[in-house]
Amino acid sequence: MVYKSAQNKIEDALEQAEFEERADYLEFEKLNDWTVTSKHFNNIQKKLIQVGAKLITGPRGTGKTHQMRFAHYSCVNDNSKPLSIYVTFNHYLRLETYLHESSNAISIFHSWVLAKIVIACFEEYKILPQNIEFTESDLRSFVIDIEKQNYSEEYKELVSFLNVRTVQDYIESVLSHTNRKRAILLLDDAALTLTNDYLVEFFDIFRSLKSTKISPKASVYPGSTKYGPRFHLGQDAERVPLWLNVSDPEYIDFMKAVIIARFSDNLTIDDDMKQLLMFCSFGIPRAYIMFIRSFIESDRKTAQSKFNSILEEKCKNIIEEYKSISQKLSQFTGIINIGETFLNSILSEVKAFNYEKTQSEEKVISIGISDIDNKAERMIKFLIEAGLLYEQDEVSHGPGRKLRRFIPHISLLVNTKSIIKSRGFKASDILDVLNNKKPPQPVRRKFNKLLSNDDISSLVLNLPPCPSCQSQRIAEGQKFCHICGSELVDGSIFKKCMAQKLLEIPLTPFQKRVIAETTYETIEDVISSSDTAAELRRIKGVGKVHSERIVNKIVSWTNEFLY
Repeated sequence: MVYKSAQNKIEDALEQAEFEERADYLEFEKLNDWTVTSKHFNNIQKKLIQVGAKLITGPRGTGKTHQMRFAHYSCVNDNSKPLSIYVTFNHYLRLETYLHESSNAISIFHSWVLAKIVIACFEEYKILPQNIEFTESDLRSFVIDIEKQNYSEEYKELVSFLNVRTVQDYIESVLSHTNRKRAILLLDDAALTLTNDYLVEFFDIFRSLKSTKISPKASVYPGSTKYGPRFHLGQDAERVPLWLNVSDPEYIDFMKAVIIARFSDNLTIDDDMKQLLMFCSFGIPRAYIMFIRSFIESDRKTAQSKFNSILEEKCKNIIEEYKSISQKLSQFTGIINIGETFLNSILSEVKAFNYEKTQSEEKVISIGISDIDNKAERMIKFLIEAGLLYEQDEVSHGPGRKLRRFIPHISLLVNTKSIIKSRGFKASDILDVLNNKKPPQPVRRKFNKLLSNDDISSLVLNLPPCPSCQSQRIAEGQKFCHICGSELVDGSIFKKCMAQKLLEIPLTPFQKRVIAETTYETIEDVISSSDTAAELRRIKGVGKVHSERIVNKIVSWTNEFLY
């Protein structure tokens, strides 16, 4: 009976909200229950709550939102801590169309950011902004309409009125009413990497909001986030890395605590297997939780076959997710493709090095690369962005001999059998290498040994030509053709997403059959529908559960694309 009760608890955890791995959707009680405190976690919390501007960096799934929301709730519920205002900007790409269609796109974005801050502050503390001529309802209508591409001239006065000083004064008035000494602004999903014009504007706002009483914090990506010419990393804000290195002494204990917090200590999975899955999650707590879910739900007979199938699926997904960047940013298609070649070369070099070692000699999981071509920075940043490469601290081997060290995704190393040469599968042998407290020096290679000269010379943008004279563009962000002077307009990522065919997104065969029997063809058809689930239920064999799953799958795909 004890085992059955424990198993039921695990199944309940798996079923809950279709297993919410993202902290965005968790209530505070659940967020608190699932929070794992550690030296690393507590350090991030300290940085979020203390004075000064901070940038919390890490790839998707490392826990940026979790950290911010936990800090927010801890401040809200403790009057001795600073006033906290939490705002998410995960809908920013819905404003991207204004860059192509409106002359005042930057002003609209500026006001949207500030309006969201005011709304979040009012929602939390219920104190009306006396110094703002517009009501909270006006601001909320503005935000909703802007995100629906419904900007009209009636908002012109609001856009011209709302500014940084006004918002600062409002926050300070809330400080006075709540008897708090200072405030922190937790600006989540601030890495607006798909729209550089907005990104530059956002960090101008971020920098301007900073004062003796207001400390802005933003979550950003480690690689591709651009801060603009007026924002200086280190001077205007401190960078706080969140991604935990798999070689960190705290790593295993932290991951163990993550699973105990989610499932108690009731998992009937071999300890070596659990630890191997921890390493294969590559520092991403959400990935480890998904590994555990897949392992429990697998209908394979043996632990090895379960692991192999899960690992193969994981490797396929992370590469596909990386390559999908080119769907959103077509100008980087060539760089993304060469990045995959670069990653495969790293895996091959690590594998070849380890296979030369005898059983008793130490194996490696990292590579040190020298003489990296400047053109490769974008490529490397995208690989870090996708969580495929972890960059360790740079080391010097004498004057002018800098070695940049990287660990490729552990899942890829294990899946390609790059760690140990063995026909069979033995988790303990792999763990002996991964658990090495004093790992040997990495494989050392020059950059031009990992990529051919042709690949290196091809690390350039795939910029679309001028639509009028077909001349090739000469720079990213070029506004007018240097030959004929025609305006150069890039395609809208948001519109591209809305035009995506439903039958081309990853739905099950049953779900695609249902969609095929409706009038829905594109993402936009579903997003603009008043009640998609009700329409789906008109199809034979589709009830409430199936209709909701289909809608959730479509909405989830859309959010992932626009995230």
